Amino acid sequence: MQIIARNDLASVNEAVVDGQVHDLGVVKIFAQHPELAQFIPASSNLAISWVRLEGGQVLPVHKHPEPSLILVCEGSGRTMGSTRRDVGAGDIVLVPSDTWHGFEGTHLGFWALSIQFNGRALYENTAEPNVVFTPAESHPADQLLEDNKKYLEEFRTSKLLRLIDDPSLADHDVRERLLDCQQTWSDVFQDLLHLRVAMTMDPEHKHVALDHLVEELGHNNNLRNQRQSRHRPVTDPTFLSIMDWFREQMLYRSDMVRTLLMHIVLEGSGEIWHRHAARAFPDLPHFEDHGEDDGDHVTMGLDLLNRASLTEIEELREALAEGWKMITQLCDRIAFIALAEDATSELSKC
Repeated sequence: MQIIARNDLASVNEAVVDGQVHDLGVVKIFAQHPELAQFIPASSNLAISWVRLEGGQVLPVHKHPEPSLILVCEGSGRTMGSTRRDVGAGDIVLVPSDTWHGFEGTHLGFWALSIQFNGRALYENTAEPNVVFTPAESHPADQLLEDNKKYLEEFRTSKLLRLIDDPSLADHDVRERLLDCQQTWSDVFQDLLHLRVAMTMDPEHKHVALDHLVEELGHNNNLRNQRQSRHRPVTDPTFLSIMDWFREQMLYRSDMVRTLLMHIVLEGSGEIWHRHAARAFPDLPHFEDHGEDDGDHVTMGLDLLNRASLTEIEELREALAEGWKMITQLCDRIAFIALAEDATSELSKC
């Protein structure tokens, strides 16, 4: 019987992919130790390596064509990429082929065994490893913000924003109906803030949700007080059903989707709307104050969205498109209600 100490295996610490040097932590490939290479049957097609990340050290998100099995033997870490989860000694991570994944050492870091089944370890040739890394400065939220530019421009042409410069807004009844809708939506928005806090599970998302709630709390009552409680509840079924859609998102979607909808869609559209409405309602400070606040509230969720996995980004892009579709429909319905049915044809000519 022979015992081979882990320290007896040579260490690989970095690999070069597409001209970029990537930190691997510590990789000790069994096949590069003579006795181990002779002992493991070549016919088994097993490629085994010790891998080590210190606390705070990151193996960046990457993928490879071979499936891998990672057996955590000591310490603790966190997976990244398609799945974010804490792992500890005894956990087995199954990585299918061509799946984006990475690891971070937590606390004192971890040791694990990395096993492939094609007879070749991933980093046997460090000059040409069989892996593809994501760009070093990858910011997932950038893709969402790029998509968002198009939705912002489309929103600026919505019927509600066009109504601000329409002569019909000089009519007292039109203004009051619009403000009734605004008050109703402001009340529902407070519900959305509370629902998001109640349903959010991730501690970092909940922290941002709580900060957001504290900053927004009571803004609906500011508008009500400035109107001297002249609010008449709006009962239009289409208007109410669209607002209910946003309630359902806060109740049933993921923390990432809640953050996206709240900060990018609702606060993003709110910033544009309140800045335009401040021109039309100079006697109501609510709109100017809210327009200034909303710009800061848009950026509150960006750091969280930058932590989204590649799989989550696809879900978020779909949610972004759907969210802007619904908020635009809501605003179009407010314009419809404000003008009353017989006046909508005039607005369409603007």
